[in-house]
Amino acid sequence: MRLRRSSATLLGLLLLGSTLSACSEETGGIEVGDVVPARQDAQFEGEGVESVVALPIGQLEVTAGAPVTEVSAKDTRQLEKLQAPEGSVFVPITWQYDAATFGALAAYISTEATPAIDLVADGASYRLPAPEQTGEGAESFYVLVQGDGDEPRLEVDFDGVTQQVDLTSGEVEAGRAEALYDLPKPRTKRLPCAGDTSYSRAAVRAARFACSTTRPFRLPYAGTGWAEDGGTWLVVTVRTTLGLWNEVAQDLKSGAVYYADGITGTFRLGDTEAAAVIKDPRNTACPDRTDQGSCTGEFHVVFAAKRKHPRTLTIEHDYSLRLASAWGGKQAEEVLDLSVTAHARLS
Repeated sequence: MRLRRSSATLLGLLLLGSTLSACSEETGGIEVGDVVPARQDAQFEGEGVESVVALPIGQLEVTAGAPVTEVSAKDTRQLEKLQAPEGSVFVPITWQYDAATFGALAAYISTEATPAIDLVADGASYRLPAPEQTGEGAESFYVLVQGDGDEPRLEVDFDGVTQQVDLTSGEVEAGRAEALYDLPKPRTKRLPCAGDTSYSRAAVRAARFACSTTRPFRLPYAGTGWAEDGGTWLVVTVRTTLGLWNEVAQDLKSGAVYYADGITGTFRLGDTEAAAVIKDPRNTACPDRTDQGSCTGEFHVVFAAKRKHPRTLTIEHDYSLRLASAWGGKQAEEVLDLSVTAHARLS
């Protein structure tokens, strides 16, 4: 069991989604299981028991208030007084993602999994609409539950791993997700790759190729899922840049210049192939018109590697080259394929 607390600054305002229902059209009144939007976005913040649930997409901050049988008109968006039916109570909840953690590890995740959250009280379970995945603002609401709201807890499932949140004490039973609570910040410092780079084609003029990697670190969740047996993945980011490619005839009287308009990357750690390779669209440009037509690629790479693992990272890129210009009457091919192999030493 563990208790975590945080105090993120609210960024903007969010409205609860239309899936938060307040009234039953059949009876004209509220029913057990209904979720009623509160008047203010952060209505219960600072007034209840706080918990923090670490998820692969960010830390979810939760504040739970004491169960009540009546909600005043000024506390809901319907601006009308609500009375819990006999034998039921309202459980007030405010939650939001910590903006400082939301999406911090998104570069290493390629799954579309989202949290599934249930409120459990008096032994009954109620599915709640998941919080907005924006990392901005808070959402507040009341959940009508059967009974007195005794021993309320949240069961937060992310891709098959469920955490238990005690809303009375604020403690979180993380289970297999425990490693998410003490993650270091992603490492952004880049180190150059080794100097021995090889090419599948010969260029008379020296090729301009640059390569760098971040220092590797470990995550319990990366790529498309959790690491096996409660372990961790080894992740690293690789960035490469290939300049214009020059080819010259053997008599040196003619030649051609090519630019790369496509790139694919494969990676090995020793003899181990990468479990996932995520090309970063924000930092990949082929050709990069801001850098004289070079091709820049950034890849977030995930390995299933034990604590003791090979240190040599092999980087293999395949480029599609297109003719930019030819000179000296050279009959140049319009399209070429080029493979580049580089190595990096991981610390």
